Amino acid sequence: MDNSAGGRLTFVADTVSSGPAGAGLAAARTRFSVDPDQAQKLIDGLKEALEQVIDFRRNTLVLGQMGSPGNDGYSQTAVESMKTSAGTEEGGYSYAIAKAQDVIESTITQVQDALDQYKNTESAVGDAFKTRG
Repeated sequence: MDNSAGGRLTFVADTVSSGPAGAGLAAARTRFSVDPDQAQKLIDGLKEALEQVIDFRRNTLVLGQMGSPGNDGYSQTAVESMKTSAGTEEGGYSYAIAKAQDVIESTITQVQDALDQYKNTESAVGDAFKTRG
């Protein structure tokens, strides 16, 4: 965390983007900055997004437990395919959602840490300039 960006909080967060052609997704760490007065709004928005991600993950896990509607091979194969797609193994929705949850939680921590550091620095500077009587 480097909070010297001209009165802005800076933090590093994990991001995902398209990798080279045909390589799928690539993870990276990206530096962001936000006005200190807007940092709490960012944290609150990330917390709302986190709640939605957690709800979505819960719903996806339920899909992984569904049973086949019939005993025919087609029904069983379709259900197994849905379970795999929704699953917790790499490539499954639940797996991807868990990774998104980790990134959002990490970003909340990074922004909160940057905000706390900014407030502490601001307080220390204010204290340094107070006149002593």
